[in-house]
Amino acid sequence: MMHLSVAHRSERGGRQANEDSVGFCGNETLGCFVMADGAGGHRGGALASETVVKKVLSYFSTTPVVDPGAAGELITVAREALADVRQQHPEHPEMNTTIASLIVDTEQGLAYWSYLGDSRIYLFRSGRARCLTTDHSVLQSMIDAGIFSGSLRGNCKRNMLYAAVGCESVPDHAIREEPLSLQTGDIFLLCSDGLWENISEEIMETTLREAETPEQWIDSMMAQLPDPAAPDLDNYSALAVFIEGDDKGMTTRTQWIPPLNS
Repeated sequence: MMHLSVAHRSERGGRQANEDSVGFCGNETLGCFVMADGAGGHRGGALASETVVKKVLSYFSTTPVVDPGAAGELITVAREALADVRQQHPEHPEMNTTIASLIVDTEQGLAYWSYLGDSRIYLFRSGRARCLTTDHSVLQSMIDAGIFSGSLRGNCKRNMLYAAVGCESVPDHAIREEPLSLQTGDIFLLCSDGLWENISEEIMETTLREAETPEQWIDSMMAQLPDPAAPDLDNYSALAVFIEGDDKGMTTRTQWIPPLNS
């Protein structure tokens, strides 16, 4: 029997405020995990990301379904939540956020995901990293088209996005409707660009080999940052999900999140 074990951490880096938001809800076998990276300035980004994460988790907590349509429904909920909060705060008409959401059912042995922007979802199987998402950035699209052959990391244009929660349309490949079959020992990482920009897949794999718990892994990765408070360091956040084969189960911090008051 597979179970879930989870940890998360979010830091503001060298910025004045943390516009990243992370959250999850579930039990030992069923879970929804969400990462959002806000934009908009003057706390608009923080409001956007926090609202979207809370609304998505609230929806899943009352509709805990893991099937081909569920991941897409979380995108719809996120977009509706952002539209509502924009109306409530006309002083932030351009507030926006990325989103990366993962839903897992270990009894069925299945996972689905959806995302908009450049917050990533990684799968680590047998200790090797595989990025399940492709950044919705102009630079990534140029790489995909063979126009640019450099690296995303370190490029000043890598965070120019063509899709986020507030975009007019959702790219076709933003929703994973085909199930991923889980294996005992699988590990997922949801992270903002502030983390993957500074922590390579090689470091992710190396620190994972030395960690026994998701908390240890996240702390070990973040310890690799040379200057966690450097002025140019963006907010950085990570949410780790371990698919375990024993009876450890989730920690007490991973309880169902009750529905938000309307």
